[in-house]
Amino acid sequence: MEQKPHSHFLSLPPKVSKSGQRPSFRHRIWFVAIGVLLTFIAANLITTVMTEGVIFPGVSVAGRDLSFKTRNQAREILSQMKTDRSFQVQVGDKVFTSTGRDLGAQYDLEATLDSAYKVGHNSPIPILGFWDANKNGQQGYAYQVNQKDLKSFVSKVVSVVGTDPINATLQVIDGKVAVVPDKDGYRVDQKFLTDLLQNSIANGKDQNLKLEPKVVKAPLQANDIKTSLSRTEEILNHEVVLNYQGKQFIPSKVDKGHWLVFTPTEKPNGSVTLDISLSREQIQGYLQSVANQVDIAPVNKKVNVRNGVSSVEREGANGTAIVQDPATDAIYNGFLNGNVAYSLNSQPVAFKTETNRSITLDYGRYIEVNLSLQRLWAYQDNQTIFSTPITSGATGAGFPTVTGLFSIYAKERSRYLNGRPYGWDYNVYVDYWMPFYGGYGLHDADWRSSFGGSDYYYGGSHGCVNMPKSSAAFLYGWADIGTPVWVHN
Repeated sequence: MEQKPHSHFLSLPPKVSKSGQRPSFRHRIWFVAIGVLLTFIAANLITTVMTEGVIFPGVSVAGRDLSFKTRNQAREILSQMKTDRSFQVQVGDKVFTSTGRDLGAQYDLEATLDSAYKVGHNSPIPILGFWDANKNGQQGYAYQVNQKDLKSFVSKVVSVVGTDPINATLQVIDGKVAVVPDKDGYRVDQKFLTDLLQNSIANGKDQNLKLEPKVVKAPLQANDIKTSLSRTEEILNHEVVLNYQGKQFIPSKVDKGHWLVFTPTEKPNGSVTLDISLSREQIQGYLQSVANQVDIAPVNKKVNVRNGVSSVEREGANGTAIVQDPATDAIYNGFLNGNVAYSLNSQPVAFKTETNRSITLDYGRYIEVNLSLQRLWAYQDNQTIFSTPITSGATGAGFPTVTGLFSIYAKERSRYLNGRPYGWDYNVYVDYWMPFYGGYGLHDADWRSSFGGSDYYYGGSHGCVNMPKSSAAFLYGWADIGTPVWVHN
């Protein structure tokens, strides 16, 4: 039978195949494979030639196209980029602003160029570089940021805007357990805001970000504390009996309710439970209320020492007090697990001796100056009629005020006090001058802004007793020459 020529797109042309017959299936497969391989090799060779020494097409940094740019060309383009960017974050009606400099942003040009050049060039086969450029070609500017400053700014936004959720808890009111429901909070997503700012820095763009706080559910919901509710009711039924000298003290559910503390606690698996514990301070408070009923307070002895002569005004008597710490331990360690019975003990409380020391001068009127207290009193007929703060001699600087019993030996208005006769270099004006011993005297001191403080020790006078002008005016009019002045520490 005559064999007809067969037309096929893979049939060899007549110049190659004289018969014009279709090649076998195996030959056609080899023909296709060789064609694909040659095309692939050619494409890789062309890609290699096109991208040699330049950045792959499709690669950009911070929106700037760097396709086919050499490293130097890309460096020139990127070096003109404005680096310090401003950021405005608006949440509701609150606006927060910052800049890249505030966040410690520092751009790394060479690292950016390295990263841009690697896109496509790091592909094992050159032609696959186009796929890499399509996937990873949109690059950001390489940078470093001060994480502390970034976190501080984000934390300020998060803390000012919104509220934290409130966990459900329990509360004992009048001896009955009540559920305090949870409350939703709302917050700006801290990680989301941090990522936005970091992307803005990398992309080299000013940003006006408008965020909406999201509802944040409490980790511990009301339905999660049913077990704790039952447990609390069980604990409140535990009985505590305290015995003392034939008396019993049994706290009520109201009392015991004050002892309970409810604390949300996160477990290792991330779940949150409501733990029940005891407040040691509240137990101590209850025991103190018992002590108030049974303790006998000591009576302190009173002794008066007047002008060196002692007299007993009242004799002392010891008291008794229950020992509270062991009772607190017994309740604290046992109450959550069951009933507690405890016998209270007491111990004696020694009385103290109160000594009232007084020194009086047998004068119709006199002036007392207490250097330790930095104060002056005027007495008339054994009654205090006037008191004022003073500033005495600078003891620490070597100018103490003399102590002892003296008397005013002169009175003078509007004069200058000169320290040269006593070896001191000063010359000051006073309105009221009342010397009581040599160059020591009572007088006003307008140059001082305050009196009565401890600054006298180094910043006081050269030995005189300084006081406000109004005080000096009173003493000048009240005290006669000869009025005793008693100066002591």
